[in-house]
Amino acid sequence: MPLWVAYALILVGVLAMLVEMVVPAFGMIAALGGGGSIIAAIAMTYAQRGPVDGTIVLFSAMVIVPLALWAAFRLFPASPIGKLLINRSSQTADGGYTSYTEANYAELKGAEGLTATDLRPVGVAIINGKKYSVVSASEYIDKDTRVRVIRVEGSRIVVRRAVEPAAEEAPDETRS
Repeated sequence: MPLWVAYALILVGVLAMLVEMVVPAFGMIAALGGGGSIIAAIAMTYAQRGPVDGTIVLFSAMVIVPLALWAAFRLFPASPIGKLLINRSSQTADGGYTSYTEANYAELKGAEGLTATDLRPVGVAIINGKKYSVVSASEYIDKDTRVRVIRVEGSRIVVRRAVEPAAEEAPDETRS
């Protein structure tokens, strides 16, 4: 077996490992295709060419594989495929990405709103014109039901059905 076949197998192994970066196959391509061809190159060289050539191919693989993978990881983000696969956007407050701050939730205690989804017990309610993820105090609440915030625990908003004002009793006309 010529030595170029061993180096070609090492190259195939490195390429299989690089393909694994783009095509997720749970390590099967890298382990079986990449590792298998590199090990096959070393084993075949030892078996067919002897210990001197086998050791040369072994040490070559020990240098080539890490260098090739290091270079690929350094160059991949700038490559056309890397630019397509890597998300470069950031999550800014202007884009609607905000985290919990006590000031955002402090004014909610006692506020009333309308459920946008069923609360079983978690759902969405619109309070003061904003959508919030809320938790009902212990009951199922239908969509489009008025709710009142009874407490705020960090970013957890606990609501209960808003008590409807008691309707004034109409005089009973059947009684005389």
